[in-house]
Amino acid sequence: MENGTRWSPAHKDIISKMVKETCKNIGRIKECLNSQFIERKEVIDIVFLSILSRQHSILIGGPGLAKTAVLKAIIRHISGFKLFDFQMTPLTKVEELFSWNNSSRTGIDNCDIAFIDEFFKGSSPVLNSLLGIMNERVIYNPHPKKIPLLCLFATSNERPDKSIHIDLLPLYDRFLLRKEIFPINGRDNFRNLLCSEGEYYDMKATISKEDLGYLSDYAQRIPLRDSTLNLLYRIRENLKEKQVSVSDRRWKDIVKVLKTGAALRGKDEVETIDITHIESSLWTYCSDIRTVKTILKKELSS
Repeated sequence: MENGTRWSPAHKDIISKMVKETCKNIGRIKECLNSQFIERKEVIDIVFLSILSRQHSILIGGPGLAKTAVLKAIIRHISGFKLFDFQMTPLTKVEELFSWNNSSRTGIDNCDIAFIDEFFKGSSPVLNSLLGIMNERVIYNPHPKKIPLLCLFATSNERPDKSIHIDLLPLYDRFLLRKEIFPINGRDNFRNLLCSEGEYYDMKATISKEDLGYLSDYAQRIPLRDSTLNLLYRIRENLKEKQVSVSDRRWKDIVKVLKTGAALRGKDEVETIDITHIESSLWTYCSDIRTVKTILKKELSS
């Protein structure tokens, strides 16, 4: 369903009931995953926000921190999604990323969700070939063709810093949601990790691609109050004072995340609590994270 299509009162009531049921099912899936993946609640939340707001995400952290496992576990709970799963290397060639109209092969051009591990291991030409795809969901072969890609998830073992190659900055900016992942902290959680018996899949906690589509469309119809707009402006100005730059395009996309967060909470308008979801969208380099946290804490408590 296309966002912006007018709903009749009867249709709106039906959609509202479907959305509430989908949100309940997502809640069940999150509960299942949070019991399985210790200290990964924020990662699970980001993956759902990314899919529903149709924004790209990057997960940053060393090997063995369940970056890949969380994403694949979520996808297993969603019926109808076609996943492109790829490991990037310095030798990867552009043609390896595409199906080239081969129906028996999955590529970034015919999938719903793309997952690229070790994203920044790829060469600059290969990575920059994804720029238009991520931004416009279009490939040229040789004529422009729309692709069904909802979002791309990337992982990286390296923390992005200000030494990142300038040619890759526009590409990195396309990842609206960013999350740095650390090893499990605390004795009890570590003990629980060691005693866990592997993955658990709840067959009853599933949702369909179509259900997520209705929820995504519903979310983007949620309005923004003046108080929320004023709060976002103050946050932007405070970030600018601290030399943390957030592009206008990112602010527009951040609004989509805010609306999605409100919809997932069963609300029909964005509230202050939803602002907490955008922390991962406001920093470019890991050195910015502390500044972003401080500013959000100050503004949300005032």
